[in-house]
Order: sequence, then C-alpha cells, then structure tokens
Amino acid sequence: MTTHYAKNLIALAITSSFSIAAMANDNGSTDNDTVMEEISVVAKKLSHANHVIDPSMVKQQSSVSSVLAVMDNLPGISINEGDAFGGDDWSTSITMRGFSIDGNQQQLGMTIDGIPNGGSNYGGGAKANRFLDSENMTTIEVSQGTSDISSASLEALGGTFNFVSSDPALNAKTKFAYTNGDHDASRYFIRHDTGQIFDNTYAYMSYSSTSTSRWVGEGSNGGMERQHAEAKFITELSNLTITGRISYDDADEDNYNSVSIEQFEQTPDWDQLTWNWTGTPHFDQMFAEGWSTLRENTLAYVKFDYQLSERLSFQITPYYHKNEGRGDWIPPYLIAIDDNGDAVLNENGSLKSYGFTDSNGTPLTKIAGCTEELTWPWASGAELNPACYNDSAIPVMSYRHTHYEKDRFGLTANIDWSIGINDIQFGLWAESNERNESRDWHKVVDARVYHHFDNTPYWTQYSNEFQTDTFKLYLQDTLDFGDLSLNIGVQKYLVDIEKTNKFTGNVTSKVNSDSDTLFSTGAIYQLNDSIALFAGYSENFSAIKDGVLERDASTLEDIAPETAENIDLGLRYNNADISFSATYYTIDFDNRITFIAPGSDTGGIDYNIGTNGSYLNVGGIESDGFELSLSYRFNNEWSIYSSYTNNDSRYIGDAPGFENGDKVIDSVDDMFVLSTDYSNGNFRVGASGKYTGERGAADSYTTFDMNAGYFINFLGNAISSVDIAFVVTNITDESYLSTGSGNGNTFFIGAPRTASMTLTATF
Repeated sequence: MTTHYAKNLIALAITSSFSIAAMANDNGSTDNDTVMEEISVVAKKLSHANHVIDPSMVKQQSSVSSVLAVMDNLPGISINEGDAFGGDDWSTSITMRGFSIDGNQQQLGMTIDGIPNGGSNYGGGAKANRFLDSENMTTIEVSQGTSDISSASLEALGGTFNFVSSDPALNAKTKFAYTNGDHDASRYFIRHDTGQIFDNTYAYMSYSSTSTSRWVGEGSNGGMERQHAEAKFITELSNLTITGRISYDDADEDNYNSVSIEQFEQTPDWDQLTWNWTGTPHFDQMFAEGWSTLRENTLAYVKFDYQLSERLSFQITPYYHKNEGRGDWIPPYLIAIDDNGDAVLNENGSLKSYGFTDSNGTPLTKIAGCTEELTWPWASGAELNPACYNDSAIPVMSYRHTHYEKDRFGLTANIDWSIGINDIQFGLWAESNERNESRDWHKVVDARVYHHFDNTPYWTQYSNEFQTDTFKLYLQDTLDFGDLSLNIGVQKYLVDIEKTNKFTGNVTSKVNSDSDTLFSTGAIYQLNDSIALFAGYSENFSAIKDGVLERDASTLEDIAPETAENIDLGLRYNNADISFSATYYTIDFDNRITFIAPGSDTGGIDYNIGTNGSYLNVGGIESDGFELSLSYRFNNEWSIYSSYTNNDSRYIGDAPGFENGDKVIDSVDDMFVLSTDYSNGNFRVGASGKYTGERGAADSYTTFDMNAGYFINFLGNAISSVDIAFVVTNITDESYLSTGSGNGNTFFIGAPRTASMTLTATF
C-alpha cells in the first residue's frame, strides 16, 4: 500500500467516524473498503450556498435511474425526466433558482471530477448521466446560485453541479448487480477492483447494459438501450499522484412528447405518440419509435497532482471528449428536389413538399376541390389527407436525421499556495471545441409498411462546423482571521466562436464572447463551535453558444453574453446529530438570449425550420428566495431529512411569449421535501415525499417514494456479500405534469408508479 493514498483514506475514515454508525447499512456493509468508498466529506469553507448528496438519496433511486435524479431532494433543485429511469434526454430538465437546463436553455454548469461536460444542450451536449454510473459515483457537489470560481463551465449562470467519481478500492474484489423492474427495465452491472498492482497503483473497470420500454402505450412504443463502460486508476509516485479515468456511453433513446394542458386533462396517461403503424403518414409521424436520440460519448482525462511542499501544490489535468450522435423525426411528406439536388421553393419562399405519388414515384396533387382537412394530432391541410387522392396513390414519408459530432481537447490547471493567513488559488482552463452539425432527409422505403428508410439521403439541408476556443484565468485569496474568513476572487473568460459552411468551405460568421473581469467576494464568521454565518457575492457569466451562429438571421454584433449577479446570505448549524442550513438569495440575470422562431403555418412541428429564426438579447430575470435544509439523526437507527425552497423568478423586459413581471416559465415557487430512513442490523427501509408547486399553467403535485433492502455478509466465503434493494417511485400513482418544454405551452407527463429490484453480489 502506498503511503500517500493510504493516509488519504485513513483521514477520510477518521473524519467520517461519527457518521459511520448511522450509515453502516448503506448497501448493508461496514467493511473498510466499502465505507471508505461511499462516505464523502466536503470540508470547505464556502461563502455561498452549497450542498452534497446524502447516502440516503442514493438509496432512494434505482440503479437503473440516471445519476441526475439523485439531486432532486436538495433545496432549490427540481429534476424532471420523462420516466422514472431517466431514459430520455429530450424530456429531461433541471431547474434551480429560476435557472434551467432544458431543450432551449443551458444556464447551469456541469462537471465530472472537475472536467467540463461540453455543454448540457440536446444538440451535441451531454449531461452527467452520459459519463457516470451510479455505482461509480461518490457524491455530487452542488453550488446553488454562486458557482465555484474554479469551475470549468461556459454555462454557470445560476450555479454548478460537480459529479465526483469513486476511487478504486484498496483490496481486490468484484461486484455484480442485476436489476429488473416495471416497463421492461433490465440492467446488468459488473465492476472489478484490482487492489494494489505494480506496488503503487489501484484501479477498477466496470460495464453496464441497460434497457427499458417507454411507459406510455404498449407493443412498439419505443424505449431505451444503453451500453456503458468506465475505468479509473490512481498511481502514487513519491510526491506525485496520477489519476486517470475514461468513460464510454452508447445510448439509443426513443423520446417522450410534451402535451398541452387540454390534452393532459383529456388523456393524462398518453403523450400523443402512437405504437401501431397505420400506413397513413399524417398519423404515423407520431409513431414513438421514429422520435429518437442516439448518442455516443467518450470522456478521458489524466490528472497530475504534485505536492511541492506542505503549503504548495500544483495540479494539471488534460482531457479529451468525443461526442457523436443523431436526432430523428419522421415528417409525413418528401421535400421536392430539382435535378441539381437542391430543394424546390414555393412562391412564398417555403420548401415545396408532397405527400403522395403514383406508382412511378411522380408527385401527385390532390383532387380538385377537395378541402377536407385532417384534425389529429393537429390541424393539417388537405394535401396530406388520403381522401383527397385516388385509391392508387402511394403515401410517402421522410426520415429526418440531424447529425451531431463534437471533439474537445482541453486542460485545467491550478496552484494552491498557503502563506501566512492567505490561502491562494490560481488557475486556468483552456479548451478547443470543434462541433459539426448537419441535417439530411432519407426516403421511407414504403410508408404503407413501416418506417424503414433508404440509408442514402435524398437531400442534405445544411452542414456546418463550429469552432469554439476558450481560455479562462482565475485568482482567489482566502484570508483566515480565526473565527472570520474572507475571500476575494477575480476571473476572466476569453471565448471566440466561428462558423464554417461545409458546403462552401467559407467562414460565414464569427463572434467574440469574452467576459468582463468578474469579481466575487464573501465572508464566513464562526459564531461558535456549531454555528457559522456566511455572505457571498459573485458575478457569473455564460458565453454566447455556438447555436446562436446556426441561425442565419441572428445579428451577432447586437448579441452580448449573459451575465448574473448573485448574493447569498446564510447560516449553517452542525453538531453530532444535526445539520441545518438556511440561505436567502437574490439574483439579477441580464442579457438573456432568446430564440425567436420564424413564422410557421404547419400548426404543429415545423420539420423544415433548418437554420431559420434568430437569437437576440431580451431583458433578463430577477430571482429571490430562501432555502432551508435539515438532517437529523435520532439514534443509530432513525434519521430524517427535510428541505424547503421558496423562489420568485420574474422576467424583466418584454419579449415574444412573456411580458415584464411575468413568472419565469417552469420556475417553481415552492418545494418541500421530507424523508426518513431506518436501519436495524442488515435490514433498511426509507420513505420520502416531495411537494412541487405550480409552474405557470401546470398544477402543483406531490409524489411519494419508498425503498427497502437487506444485506447478508458471508465472511470467508467465495461470495463475500449479497444485497437486495427494492425501490418504488410515485407510490400513489400521482398523475401530474412534470416540466415544460421551454415554451410555456406544453408539458411532459410525469412518470407513473414504477418499481424495481436489484440483486448485488460481491466476490
């Protein structure tokens, strides 16, 4: 065992000694290896609101579930996913203090072991669930409102999430887990820890395979399949620690659809997608298996941590991320193409299309005088109604692919130096990000039969390359005056974005998205051994996204990066049994960038939107509120956790879709969480409930979850332990709308009652 690595683990175990008794039955184990892996202690003096997940929050989620769901009970945070397992990125959203990650907005930063995730948007981004299995996660560090100054993110307007992967175990062991659940949920997981190798190295490798079906409908109603692998090592060389990690994720997801309030009230368990192929394109455009998200993500880093002296250390972490994938839709027509392969335009400049042909493939026009329009799933012209054509007419469809590719190279580096009463942190982040996006249209071979499509596209709508170069510098000094600690920091972003049209090879637009010099300051006063008061101020920044350059009508010289000024005032109370925090915050968010869609006469999805529309700065948002959280351990068996959030977020300035003073779309006024956990010997059980207030037109709702488990330790046998875990979410089968689609008009339906069971064996 190398000395430095062993000392780190021993220190962690000592620091956590008061918590081990209460959490010894987390996965039922009290052996040293497991305790050291699962208990996380964050001993930072922070002058802003921050939280880490409690081990009980992990037990409340099935291992099939996304790692994002673990954060849902923390104050200020609302996690919404299309199903209980997080099997669809399209319908996933995160809101915190009026800021959002959804299909339209990326206002919260996300990192994995401090490595930037490359953006959280649907088109080419990747949230933490693409990089980390729940069994390999130690904790999640959440900075509400005020982001950590060292955070490497271009989206951290309203705070950051840092997902921390577990370290290799000291001793060799193998863990195998199998999960089975509702909606055809099935998952296999295996992880092998090598123990000590080469006298100075510890490592593990893991693999999981997951599949589920959409909970809406039956038969060919779509679902999710995911293959995921991770490996990590730690090597100690005198004063140098080398940590390397790589993850690979291959996900194929069929989406959920958002619905209007009226549609939900009429059929609260149906998202308007279908699962029977009819042969009529107008209806089959809603076939669930044709709404798909395909993504592959590989993220690797190597961290070099050099301890120059007891007071001076240096870390540098180069990393690489490759993202590629596709988004699918099935428009109920073909685009008319001329002999040069270009799309034909109507007199009004819109794309010309047709929905029926004769047996030779020649486009047909509807019978003269036929005005009968289709009315489901939305109003549609007579041109798509089979009744307006002869019986010999053949319906046609497209399979539309939007392709995403991204290659990111970068590094983070920082120096920590303690001198006198000063703890100085200086660092940088540099990254080169090349993203490609293109859209092509494929002909469905025979729309009367199924959605099988010709692999060769009949038309490529656009193909663009975006180059984003980022450089960030930051400096922070924390002064320790005993009971009083003060910090002051400064950071600066230099961001350049360039768009190249790959059809012509020409650079068509570029924008400089540098930040101003951003200041932060804060104070912590230790009133006594249990109570600390804190106050913090920070200027946060979100660079212009390359997606702004996608839209040909965007006037780049008039667009400024988004900024936010955050103030936190709070109190923390901690003793052996109680942990309590209270925070009041106020936020001014300026230069909000909004997408203005072009006019559309489709009455539904505008499949042809392409690169039309524009972005512009429209006012901002003002938020204020308070957050409370409490953890209380009655004794070695019982504990409770509770959090309450009150938030008021309103738009400043008028824009399409809202007026000055309107409530922010999808922001939640009130959230309340209460959970309890009991463990006795090898048995454990827990229950939790969460109230989520109104969000615009969507009503409030309350859901309840429960979990139970039993652990058996076989000392001295080939199988060292077995654990059985049972999880049920939404026990009362509450029918509710979970989150909006970002436009304020439609919402995704909340997942119904869902149960799963996991059997884990350790060898």
